[in-house]
Amino acid sequence: MIKKLIVTSIFYIFMIICYGQSKQHTDTLLAVYYAEMKAVSDDFSKAYYPNRSAIYSLPEREFLKELNSLKQPFIQLANKHYSAFRKPDKKFIPNEMKDIEYFFDTILLNYPYFHENYTGRAIKLSNSTRRKLNKHLKDFNSPELLLSKDFKGYVEAFMRHQSSAEVKKEQYRTSDNKRLDAYLNLVPSYFTNHECRDYWNYHYLHHHLEEFGSKNINSAIKNFLSTCQNPTYTKAIDSLYTESANSYKGHIVEAYKTVDGYTLDLHIFLPDTSHSGKARPTIVYFSGGSWTQGTPEWNFYNCADYEKKGWVAVAVEYRLADRHETTPYEAVKDARSAIRWLRMNAGRYNIDSNRIVASGNSAGGHLVLSTALANEVNESSDNLSFSPVPNLLLVNAGVYDLLWDEGTNWISRALNNKSMVTSISPQHLLRKGLPPLLVIHGTNDQSVAYESAVSFAEQMKQLGNELVFETLEGAPHYIWYDRRFSGRVAGLRKEFLKKHGYEL
Repeated sequence: MIKKLIVTSIFYIFMIICYGQSKQHTDTLLAVYYAEMKAVSDDFSKAYYPNRSAIYSLPEREFLKELNSLKQPFIQLANKHYSAFRKPDKKFIPNEMKDIEYFFDTILLNYPYFHENYTGRAIKLSNSTRRKLNKHLKDFNSPELLLSKDFKGYVEAFMRHQSSAEVKKEQYRTSDNKRLDAYLNLVPSYFTNHECRDYWNYHYLHHHLEEFGSKNINSAIKNFLSTCQNPTYTKAIDSLYTESANSYKGHIVEAYKTVDGYTLDLHIFLPDTSHSGKARPTIVYFSGGSWTQGTPEWNFYNCADYEKKGWVAVAVEYRLADRHETTPYEAVKDARSAIRWLRMNAGRYNIDSNRIVASGNSAGGHLVLSTALANEVNESSDNLSFSPVPNLLLVNAGVYDLLWDEGTNWISRALNNKSMVTSISPQHLLRKGLPPLLVIHGTNDQSVAYESAVSFAEQMKQLGNELVFETLEGAPHYIWYDRRFSGRVAGLRKEFLKKHGYEL
């Protein structure tokens, strides 16, 4: 018996040693592979991203050649390592090959959209290319592929294009969550496997709650919670929805406009009675999000902070491309309507109409500027006798020139009259007599070029407007919550407000 135990122990020790050696060998193979893959990926990024407009502007045949050329180094690297991985993990390289295919087919799937964006010419993929991409549809119901980031990226792009057609149907005309409704209606058509269907319903609801909030989606939430078979998903969605819905409590919600069958709200935070007796300064927040996403909820914390200091604080809901299928043109109308509404109702909330501060990050900064500059853009229902121009403007990493770079091409594309874009482009609307303005921008902003901020600031000063332009050396786009710079941003804003008599 003892001899048998000794033999068994030696066997297990041998197996542990072999396993350890095997794992160490596999880890070494992975380290080498990923190091080489990083080099290939870096070369791809240098060749692709700075030249996207030129690549997507090519005719389809030339585009396919260029895309294949960009893909080959990835394929060659995977083939190079195929035999080495075959013994420790025979699925590793085949799965890598699939991911490479999905990554580049996502670029291909987006070709018609970006080709039109960069050239102005609408096209469709050739039949042979469509047949190639349609082969992926069978994978949509493979739960194991949900572990692949590249596969999910492809599905997201596919569903995005499908929903763009779906959302144009009459049934979505009065929905104020158009894109979400389209996604949820399309999911059952493409995902019959319940694990996959549950995942994608969860994905779109989770994204919507984080980027747009919980307004008017209670029926979608109830349907999901009653049909989803994955308790992790249901718990996450229920928690997010409850948190969002609860955040609407404890302050006033006022509809400032009804348009296209739905209402737009102002979330008004009022100080307690100890601050009553005199008209109060008011700060109005416009969220960022590239005019495509965003929610007033993102500014509830800031509003609550100003409320404690005796201010009236307001977070504005405005129309968004990925929620209402609108353009920044409509968002500008909403921003100007919101300021007008506050002046019209100043007496109700003890607002000092001569001390209204507008604040915004990124696209929200663009809206702040547009309230003061876009004089020709007004909602037909607005009372034009009330001014939409705030008394003080605070802009963090804003957007100043809608014609500056390729990132805003979609705006003019979405407008029926392409020239309308200049009517909401601050750089093209500058004049004398604007309110005092604080602009803060980072030199390493990859979303909005620092040079565009400099150009805007220089022209503002040439016109004699009061502007404080603060450069944050090395700062990226999201300066308002980057810990390296957010404190400096807060300090500059406080100094600017104090300078103009707004004590905090």
